[in-house]
Amino acid sequence: MVVSMTGFALKNLELSKADGSTVQLTMSIKSLNSRFFETTCKFPLALQYLELEFIRKLKDRLLRGHVTIIIHAQNPHSFRGPIQAEPTIAASYLNAINAIKKNTGVAGEVQLHDLIGLPNVFSFEEQTADESFRAPILKALDQLINELIKVRVAEGKNLLRDLEQRFEVITKEMSALEKEAHQLMEDRKAKITARMGTIDQHNQELAESQRNTLYFELDKIDIHEEIIRFKSHLATFNKTIHLDENEKGRRLDFILQEMAREINTITAKCSDAHISAHAINIKVELEKAREQVQNIV
Repeated sequence: MVVSMTGFALKNLELSKADGSTVQLTMSIKSLNSRFFETTCKFPLALQYLELEFIRKLKDRLLRGHVTIIIHAQNPHSFRGPIQAEPTIAASYLNAINAIKKNTGVAGEVQLHDLIGLPNVFSFEEQTADESFRAPILKALDQLINELIKVRVAEGKNLLRDLEQRFEVITKEMSALEKEAHQLMEDRKAKITARMGTIDQHNQELAESQRNTLYFELDKIDIHEEIIRFKSHLATFNKTIHLDENEKGRRLDFILQEMAREINTITAKCSDAHISAHAINIKVELEKAREQVQNIV
């Protein structure tokens, strides 16, 4: 099974406080591709004590990806304590205003509504959420992860279909390339055999040198070993992508890198136009496949 690293899920949750009031929460989880497992948690201060537990659950079940989990309280005052007046701060404001009046001679009276709108005249403390919230929130997290996994599995099926189509093209192109390479070798062998007949056999040292040069020319364009290794990597990729494993993206990426290395060697060794055309088509498909594989867990 192929599982994508990308997905999104959302859940609304209502919790009851000890005083009988309710707290409305919206929980969302978004996952993007990443080389490793990373998390970003955005919680109300009152719920931050749950963060480590959230991260453990997410890592155990999602394995890879950059996961952003957000808990939003629909009423921002849900976790705030009673509002407290700060008379000392209010008195400081009054003293400052009176000093301005005295020094400038500006007349005017300060009313209550003028004071209550000033910063820090009132304060409140953020409260830690009731411990009774832990179980329902963690249960909601499990449900949210389940929904995210469904999305990632569905996206993984799309990735698998796309990769299968690309590797069908790669297989056909490699088959055609192999035929072209075989024909090229046969043509070169025929030419070399013909040239062998023109070598002056009376000078043994010169004849041996000329034969070695011809054999070297033939060996330079021989890409049989590269083709064999490429086809072996191709078979390994097809086997790996259908394994029943939860995490395989990095392994698939390494295999694609090896395939790219072999096809680069083929194009470097052999300058035949037909072989190069097939090799370029394979490179294009490999590059697109790597883009897709980097989304796989």
